[in-house]
Amino acid sequence: MLSKDLSISLTADRFPLVRDIGKNQTDGTYTHHDRILDFDVFLFVTKGKMQVIEEGTEYFVGEMEYLFLKKGCHHWGRPLTLPGTTWYWIHFNSVVDEHVSYSDHSPMPELDYYFPDQYQYRFVMPKHGTPAFHQTLANRLQRLLEDYGKPRENGMTLISVQVYQLFLELRQAELSRIAKKTAGKPDTVAGRVMEYLTQRTEEDFDSKRLSDYVNLNYSYLSATFKKITGQSIIEAHTKLRMNKAIHLMRSTPLNVSEISERLGYRNPYYFSRVFKKVFGEPPSTYMSHFYKT
Repeated sequence: MLSKDLSISLTADRFPLVRDIGKNQTDGTYTHHDRILDFDVFLFVTKGKMQVIEEGTEYFVGEMEYLFLKKGCHHWGRPLTLPGTTWYWIHFNSVVDEHVSYSDHSPMPELDYYFPDQYQYRFVMPKHGTPAFHQTLANRLQRLLEDYGKPRENGMTLISVQVYQLFLELRQAELSRIAKKTAGKPDTVAGRVMEYLTQRTEEDFDSKRLSDYVNLNYSYLSATFKKITGQSIIEAHTKLRMNKAIHLMRSTPLNVSEISERLGYRNPYYFSRVFKKVFGEPPSTYMSHFYKT
């Protein structure tokens, strides 16, 4: 029997909607409620230790540790939570557009400008751990709790946006921690490929030159890059070239034909077709959006 997926995913185009926020402190030994919820839960323990079981997986959440519990899963506990344990909790619903096909890959950092699918991806939250900013997290949660209790216009929306930012920072801190642990290791295949591509935005793609640069077979490079980034090498190179095109539109007086030539496109009409395919409109129209002197 396959184990149930306990991970919680958020999307880049919808912030989670907060249902309620609270703070608890146990007087005696505490047992987590036996329940199945229709919303996700974020817990952060500031004192003591909490015990909770999710679909048979047992967690002990210590001081300055967090835990995400997934909606639709069976949660329960034993009388193992220590007396005096104090924790904050946030109940929230993640919102997904059912008409969007979300990617499991976030846009690569080198792709700076907006693309039509820029927000159509999901990301997994770290399940359990100690955030790098744990010393300030309790204060932030206390301010959220205080704001939650104040009636104000757009109050819950403001709370939800702040919680979303907190979750994003939590995830980024965990990614940074992992990156530090792997520092000093050889560059990943995707990183080497992107290094090559970013240096060659003004020329056509050449698979042989890339293979020679990375010293790996192109078929292997292509499959590995696609697996890691969710897009092909040629797609990434094209987007990088279109990024460069937008940079030239913003920072130079060059016209479409001159930009096309600068980027190594022999035919400005072909460049315009590629640009429209990526951004949904021709470069001449895109240029009209900018404020230029």
